[in-house]
Amino acid sequence: MKGTLKFIPATHVSLEELAEAFNAAFAGYFYPQQKTAASLAQRVRHEQLALQHSLLAYEDKKFVGLALLGLRGSDGWCGGFGIVPELRGRGLASELMREFMACARGCGVKRLSLEVLARNTPARRLYERAGMQITRDLLILERAGEMTLRKNLKDLKEAAPKFLLSHFERLHREPPAWQRDLAALLVTGNMRGLYLGEMSAPSAYALFIARPDGIIHLIDLAAMDSEHANALSAGIMQLPGKLKIINEPENSLFAAALTLNGFQETDRQHEMMCEM
Repeated sequence: MKGTLKFIPATHVSLEELAEAFNAAFAGYFYPQQKTAASLAQRVRHEQLALQHSLLAYEDKKFVGLALLGLRGSDGWCGGFGIVPELRGRGLASELMREFMACARGCGVKRLSLEVLARNTPARRLYERAGMQITRDLLILERAGEMTLRKNLKDLKEAAPKFLLSHFERLHREPPAWQRDLAALLVTGNMRGLYLGEMSAPSAYALFIARPDGIIHLIDLAAMDSEHANALSAGIMQLPGKLKIINEPENSLFAAALTLNGFQETDRQHEMMCEM
């Protein structure tokens, strides 16, 4: 059956137009999305989005939706997939997904992954029909409230994030999510780093960004074992404001350690994957 959609690469429009398209495709999403050209450009760099292989879909001249592709060698990642609200439920998402996967194969992707909110059942079913399977869950965690610090708490020391990232491979036992992998962190600005142990060989570290709204966004947590993960989790409770971490693997050392130290799960995502 011939499809009804026409597709163009995301490079055929300006960043301003692409940001508008992104916002339209994600209208009504669980978490409000309002991208600007500047914030989208930052995301393209951070997540290695290949706009020349990302798609905008149209029905006649009406914008329908988009699918953004991240590339790291032969690994691909869906960095955004959405249909405008008034056209949902017509099967257009399936058509866009087929074209997106064909495009990924065409540029050498061998393994494609994405994340979908566990409560977003229609999207999960769409991806399952496309051949993707759930591989693990990723947690969104927030500090429940201000905590009383323990007197025997080990002190955290500050170090340059890029120095701490030189220990990334040694201290990560569970593979991180796409947005928190080393390739993304190396191009992330405005980070600060804290660590436990010796400067020459930290036993655990945390990277975070202090946002203007008072939220402390933890973007990387690493430790050599559960004892040090717990000590680091307790230590970062000293940070002021609201603490939040997105896409922490459910089986990581930190999922239990953070919960033990006052964090609560506020949402979760399924990480899904398929071999191409």
